[in-house]
Amino acid sequence: MKKKKSRFNYREEIYKTAFQHKSYCKTNNNERLEFLGDAILCFVVSEYIYDENKTQKEGYLSKKRAVIVARKHLNMVGKRVINKELLKTKTETISDNIYGNALEALIGAIYIERGIKEVKQFIIDKIINSEFVDELINTDYKSNLQKIIQKNQNDIKYNLTNTKGPEHDKEFYVTLFIDNKQISRAKGRSLKEAEQNAAKKALKSVS
Repeated sequence: MKKKKSRFNYREEIYKTAFQHKSYCKTNNNERLEFLGDAILCFVVSEYIYDENKTQKEGYLSKKRAVIVARKHLNMVGKRVINKELLKTKTETISDNIYGNALEALIGAIYIERGIKEVKQFIIDKIINSEFVDELINTDYKSNLQKIIQKNQNDIKYNLTNTKGPEHDKEFYVTLFIDNKQISRAKGRSLKEAEQNAAKKALKSVS
């Protein structure tokens, strides 16, 4: 009869998996936990922002959520929260994205091992209330570009030109046009992030 795993061994195993990059092990890595963690993160952040901003409209809520769950922010938090020594990877260098992906996988692991109450507190403490949020919220390149464009009565358009990668780790490619003239191109881990990056590049041309 197969011996049942102890709770301690299960805890140790799932957290080890959360920190294992696909380059380290193709059959046992953190991609599945990352997929789960991403969904939990979006739900918890959406619920928190909804409850904490009772007078704000959908546009404000969406913008704030986009900043909190953006790849750039998760990478920054991941580097602060996760000990480099815990990460298992065979890549030459540990990119910022590896930290962000591992953070999402850690969320998935906490949810499975400890439940929704514990993972919600972790997300609130470490991600929603991170020291980086205010700085990133104040860097809304799309809004800054829009103000300049409206002042000059120009037309601005963001076109999604391509997507690459699996569903849970997709990259979005956007081209920005002003008065039908291509101004910039950029990519991001979400459509909104790609548009922000394109706007950031465009601001150098129009400001």
